[in-house]
Amino acid sequence: MPANILFVEDNDDLRENAALVLELEGYEVRVARDGREALDVLEQGFVPNLIVSDIMMPRMDGFEFFAAVREQENLKAVPFIFLTARGSRQDISMGRMLGADDYLVKPFDPEEFLIAIQNKLQRAAEIGAHAAENLNDARRLLVQLLSHELRTPLTYVTGGFALLAEELEAQPASSRTEDIRVSLDLIQSGTQRLNRLAEQMVLYSEIVSGMVANQVRSASEPVPLHELVHDALDLLHDLCREHTPEIAKSLSEAEPVVVWGVRGLLITAISEVIRNAIQYSPKSGKVRLVATREDDQGVLAVIDRGLGVRPEDQHRIWDVLFQSGRERTEQQGIGMGLPIAKGIVTAHGGDVILFSVPGEGTEVTFRLPLAAN
Repeated sequence: MPANILFVEDNDDLRENAALVLELEGYEVRVARDGREALDVLEQGFVPNLIVSDIMMPRMDGFEFFAAVREQENLKAVPFIFLTARGSRQDISMGRMLGADDYLVKPFDPEEFLIAIQNKLQRAAEIGAHAAENLNDARRLLVQLLSHELRTPLTYVTGGFALLAEELEAQPASSRTEDIRVSLDLIQSGTQRLNRLAEQMVLYSEIVSGMVANQVRSASEPVPLHELVHDALDLLHDLCREHTPEIAKSLSEAEPVVVWGVRGLLITAISEVIRNAIQYSPKSGKVRLVATREDDQGVLAVIDRGLGVRPEDQHRIWDVLFQSGRERTEQQGIGMGLPIAKGIVTAHGGDVILFSVPGEGTEVTFRLPLAAN
């Protein structure tokens, strides 16, 4: 994908020539005559990977434009090169003190200009990749620590609750107050929620560590899609009883779509997506499950008519610990269901695709390799 470059220069000839040089190198270029016009370009939705700007310009000079750019959160990390005929040591120092990434003096050699552009883009890409890897490492470590620290005490909590509930059930009904019943229900609900969180974290740790991929390589077998869907719905029995969704299935059971994979893992992936479809739909809302065969893939679509996912969140919906619209709705969990589904399906050599329109609903499509005949 070509890098986007915003070139700001009040000299018409230089502006057009520089744009031509950049476009011949395959860059996507937008130009502006001064800082104010450049801000208009940015406000229209152009997101640059690099900005090159003259300093001495009418209406808004380069220093003022630089300050305005750095005030925008999404542009703080964009490399910025000053381009000017003012080549004094003081001017160069001023540009660098402001935080500009480079300072080129006119007239410039086109080859040197392109080298400066390429170096800044490459360095920005390296920094971005390093930051993303650090973030992923931190997420992995957090998940591993939490999964370990949660699982052990939850074993004691779950066992202790079961013994307490059994003891209370053995007592005469007259001695059990409504407060005790409500308290037990709350404890049970909270314990189940924490157990699910711990299991999700353990599974996600296994995905990122490669254990799931190893399991797929060693334990895959032919599995009919309709059986996976039925087993996933069985896992969601309590949720379905609470939300009473209308489940419409079109699963080609007469001519089953048979995929290649690990049954338990695929059931988990499918159940996570169906769970989301139910939870984010109105009570008694309709959820459609459609299995088909396309070329060498088995395809399962999970379609709801719920809240939908905001466009600005759709590229992040597969990130662990991210939830769309958390500030608008109270949500169960911490945003691990979809990343787990994606990780499992990717380990199988397939893919999961989301299409969503806010207020109209969401369609999540699984694509999995078909089992050999």
